[in-house]
Amino acid sequence: MDQGLSDFLRDYVDALERGSAALFVGAGLSMATGLPGWGKLLEGMAREIGLDVGKEHDLVSLSQYYVNRYAGNRTHLESLVRRTFDRDVAIPDNHRILARLPIGHVWTTNYDEILEGAWREAGKVFDVKSRSRDLTTSDPEADALLFKMHGTASQPDAIVLTKDDYERYARTRPAFLQILESDLTTRTFLFLGLSFTDPNLGHVLSALRRSFEDGPRQHYTILRRPSDPYDAQRFAHLVTDLHRYGIRALVVDDFAGITEILRKLERRRAQRSVFVSGSFPEDGDEKERAFVASIARGVGRIVGSKNMQLVTGLGRVVGSAAVTGLVEALDGRTAAAISRRLVVRPVREVVPPGASLEAWKKKSREDLIVQSGVMIVIGGLRRGVPAPGVLEEFEIAKAQGLVVLPIAATGHAARAIHEAMRADPGAHLPAEIDAASFEALGAETKDEGAILAAIERCLGRLAT
Repeated sequence: MDQGLSDFLRDYVDALERGSAALFVGAGLSMATGLPGWGKLLEGMAREIGLDVGKEHDLVSLSQYYVNRYAGNRTHLESLVRRTFDRDVAIPDNHRILARLPIGHVWTTNYDEILEGAWREAGKVFDVKSRSRDLTTSDPEADALLFKMHGTASQPDAIVLTKDDYERYARTRPAFLQILESDLTTRTFLFLGLSFTDPNLGHVLSALRRSFEDGPRQHYTILRRPSDPYDAQRFAHLVTDLHRYGIRALVVDDFAGITEILRKLERRRAQRSVFVSGSFPEDGDEKERAFVASIARGVGRIVGSKNMQLVTGLGRVVGSAAVTGLVEALDGRTAAAISRRLVVRPVREVVPPGASLEAWKKKSREDLIVQSGVMIVIGGLRRGVPAPGVLEEFEIAKAQGLVVLPIAATGHAARAIHEAMRADPGAHLPAEIDAASFEALGAETKDEGAILAAIERCLGRLAT
């Protein structure tokens, strides 16, 4: 693996673990949806005032010229922004991946609401800050803060768009710059979709420069190398120049390379996350239910004690018991520390228009499993047979390369999965899992202590 990529994955995953990761998104990340960049947006307006947008390098001034044409009236410009960006679009894969990561602060100069849609699709809530007055309030139930420092399309009267807006920014929106400068000093940023030559990044780069001088901190960006030889030469100088701001660039040859790096980031982060799969009916055999719940609770305690993250769909017996165990292991930690170690997303039963219930349930399971590196299967009984949903989760986990640890002693789907894996260990067991530990999870082992000890050994090896 390239040293730069290796350093990025290590540093940014560490920041995610500590809750100090931040993200800055530019227009380039939204263009996959068909939304226009600045040049395309202003193309018609440029023609209207007798200019060629292809020959203009200062698009901020171009928008100012247009407003000047109408004696300072911004109505036409604001209407264009609303029509262009205030609409639903398909969520790109890059946004979906980012939404699944535990990023607490997200910054953007974009007007569109794709980020909000991606986080909402992931079952998360943004506390959106698009005006100065938004910074004085907070949403205690939000999963993350979204700073839309140039405003949002649904409020076009407050967007930052003309040269006047940029020149007065430090006076009209000083708190945004103060918070950004603080974040750049205390958080590790990943910059995506930015060209770093766009004039609307002037105040961002200035804040970067000040924060870098006060306390150097390493940040990262992913940039696509231009195909034109001259542009590629200029690009090489840009990459070097970014070091002045404390930004290290990962260079890819095409946009697919950005997605590939983000997937590697997600998988690296997932190695310390455990998905607990399983189910058991509340009205099932009381003794068996108590055993299944006790095992799930013990698994939750082990996950918590190893500072790993627990991911679950929150079933009434297995999921809730695992969460209880995790909270017990983290007793004394802050609520924020516990929330970083827990992802709870019930399988969604409310189906959006045009989707089938089964397809929607599968997508819900995939969204949970992709956040994990390990899957532990406990029980899995539904209407007297191995739960189909649990068996489907096993197939998804296999396809995504998770390490699967089925506790066969809890029966049903877990036992069926253990037997299938035992029949072909070469295809199912990674080198980190020794045969003795896997056998200790077999149906023959009825001792709860021995089962949990085997789980602890396996997770200990996978977490190192």
